[in-house]
Amino acid sequence: MRFFRPGVQRIINLMLTGAAVCALVVPATWAYRQALEARRWRETACAYRLREAGGRTNVMLSVEYGDDDPCGTPRRPGLRAS
Repeated sequence: MRFFRPGVQRIINLMLTGAAVCALVVPATWAYRQALEARRWRETACAYRLREAGGRTNVMLSVEYGDDDPCGTPRRPGLRAS
């Protein structure tokens, strides 16, 4: 049973399809952006903590990181007097 003419029904169907796609894409895009922002904040906080820790000690901490990420898990931690 149709309430509208075929041209109007087609436009309504296209609008509903577009709304359904937006309902899926917009939250996924928002979550991706939030994850990127959280990663940036984490890196900033880690760099700040490392700078603060380095300013309070006179012993150099020698750590090798796997992917040049100071916030990552160290491969070979160790202390080195300088």
